[in-house]
Amino acid sequence: MKQLKKSTLVLLLLFFAANTWAQREIKIEGHDNLRFTVETIKASPGEQLKITLKTVSNIDDKSMMAHNWVLLKKGTDGMNFITKGLQHEDNDFIDPALKGQVIAHTKMLSDGETDSIVFKVPEEKGTYEYVCTFRAHYQAGMKGHLIVE
Repeated sequence: MKQLKKSTLVLLLLFFAANTWAQREIKIEGHDNLRFTVETIKASPGEQLKITLKTVSNIDDKSMMAHNWVLLKKGTDGMNFITKGLQHEDNDFIDPALKGQVIAHTKMLSDGETDSIVFKVPEEKGTYEYVCTFRAHYQAGMKGHLIVE
C-alpha cells in the first residue's frame, strides 16, 4: 500500500513539474515612449504562456503614467474596446461589460512595478491583438499581436 502511495505521489509531482516547465515566459516592458518592447509574439495553439510585464518610467505618478497588457479575443475591435473603457479608470480602463472580450490581462502598473499572468493560447489559429488600456496609449501605438500558428 505504501508503495502505491509513493508511486502516485511521484506521478503527480512529475505531472505538475511537466506543466510548469512547459510554459514559456515572455518578458515585456512598457516605457514612456508608449510602446511595448515586444510587439509580436508567435505561439502554438494550446501553448501555455507566461507574460511578465514591467513598467519602466520617469513618471512615478500612476494617474499620469501606467501600463497594462490586455490580450483581446480574435476579431475584437481594439479602438472600440479602448474607447468604451475610458469611463472605467477604477477598473484599469476596461469596461466590465466587455470583459468577455478579454483572454488575459495584467494589472495596471506604475514605474518599477511588475505583474505576471499565465494563460493558455487559444486553439484557433490567427492574430490576436494585445493593448495597453491606459488613456491614449493605444492610440499612440501601445499595442501588439499574438500570432497563433
